[in-house]
Amino acid sequence: MAELNRRNIHDVANAFHFNTVERILTLVMSSGLRETFRPLGALAEELMRRFSVEDAAYKKSQKNFASDDIKELDTKRDKYAQFIKSVLTAYTSLPESDVVRQAEQLVQVFKDFQWRSSEAYLAETAKLDNMLQEWDKEQPAAWLTAMGLAAYVEKLRNANAQVKQLISSRQGEQSMVVRGELRAAREAVDETLQQLLRYIDALNVTSPSEELTDLVLKINEAFRYMDAQIAAGKRKGSDQEGGSSSGSSDGGTTVVHNEDTIHGLE
Repeated sequence: MAELNRRNIHDVANAFHFNTVERILTLVMSSGLRETFRPLGALAEELMRRFSVEDAAYKKSQKNFASDDIKELDTKRDKYAQFIKSVLTAYTSLPESDVVRQAEQLVQVFKDFQWRSSEAYLAETAKLDNMLQEWDKEQPAAWLTAMGLAAYVEKLRNANAQVKQLISSRQGEQSMVVRGELRAAREAVDETLQQLLRYIDALNVTSPSEELTDLVLKINEAFRYMDAQIAAGKRKGSDQEGGSSSGSSDGGTTVVHNEDTIHGLE
C-alpha cells in the first residue's frame, strides 16, 4: 500500500499552487473511484467549484499587469519560444540518430514544464525561467549552439526578464480588494483539497485497491513535480548571485538560422 503525501501547499507561489491543484483535480476527476465512492466524487466536485473561483480571481489579479508594454513583450517571448520549439521538433525528424536524440531531450523541456503561451503572465514567466535553467546546463547549451538556437534562447531570456521586471514594478498597483479575493479563494481551495486528501488517505486504509494505489502514486508525483520546479527556481536564483558560465560547443557544426525565418519577431 502506497502512503499518500498529504502536503499542504498554502505557502507556495500562485503559479505552482494553481498548476498543482489543477493536476490533482484532473487525476481525481478522471478516476473511476469517484463513482465507486460518492463522497470522493462530492469532494472533487466541490474542489472544482472552488478552483474555478480561484481561477477567476487569479485572472482578475493579472489584469493589472496587462499594460501594452507587457503585452508586447509577452507576444515577443511567445514567438521566440514557439520558434525554438518548432526548430527542435524539425530536428527530431532528421536521419542522424545523435541529433534526433539531442533534439528530443531539448524539446522535452517544453513538455516537462507544460509550457503554454496562453498562460497568465506570472505562471509563464516562472515556467520559462525553469526551462531556461535546464537549457543553461553545459550539454544542452552546447546542443543549442550547434543547432543555431543559442541566440534565440538569449532573446527569449531577455524578453522574459523584461516581463518579470515590469510585473514586479506593477505589483504595488494591485488593489487590496483583488488581492483579498485571490487570498480567500486560495484558502477555500486549500481547505477542500485537504479534505479530499484526508478522504483518499482513509480509503487507502479501509478499501485498498490497485486503482487507489495508482491514484495515490500519481498525486504524490504531482507534489514531487511541484517541489522540483520550486527547487529549480531557487537554484537558479543562487546561481545568478554567484555567477554562472554558459556551456560551450562540443566542436560540432554550428547552424545559423536566418532572421527572416521568424518573420515578425522583432
